[in-house]
Amino acid sequence: MKLQNILAKNSVLIDIKAADKTDLLTQMGRYLGSVYDLKDSDTIVARILAREGEMSTGIGFGIAIPHARLDSIDRVYLIAARTAGDTEFNAIDEQPVRLVFLMISPANTTTEHTKILSILSRIMSYEDIRKNLLEAPDAGSFLNILIAGEDKYVQ
Repeated sequence: MKLQNILAKNSVLIDIKAADKTDLLTQMGRYLGSVYDLKDSDTIVARILAREGEMSTGIGFGIAIPHARLDSIDRVYLIAARTAGDTEFNAIDEQPVRLVFLMISPANTTTEHTKILSILSRIMSYEDIRKNLLEAPDAGSFLNILIAGEDKYVQ
C-alpha cells in the first residue's frame, strides 16, 4: 500500500483556517466524508476527536496524524492539510502543528492502518520534505512532494 494510491489532489487542503485543534479536526473529518462520499461525517468526527482525547497524535516537527478505526468503512481513507497558522496539538515536542494527515480505516484492519502511519512517519522525518510541504503553492504541488518523498525514502 502506498500513499499515492489513496491520496488524490482533491484530498489535500492548503492553508486551512481553524480556531483550534477541535475545529481543525472537525473541518477535516467533514471534508474527508464529503470527498469520499461517506455517509456519516459526524461519526468520523466523533471517532477522530475521541481518539485524540485519549492521546495526542502530534508526533513532533509540526506534524499530526489523527486517526481512527470505524466499523462502517471497507478501506483506508486519508486526507492531508496544511494549516494557515500554528495549531496547538499537545504534540510530543510541545510544538504547534502545521501539517496534518487525517486517516480512518476499517476496525478489523490493523496491517494497512499501521503501514500508512509508518509511511507517513518515515517521510515526515525528513526536514526537506517538511519544508517543501510548508512552501507548496497548491494542493497538486503538495501531493507531488509527498509522492516524491515516498518514492525516495520508502522501500
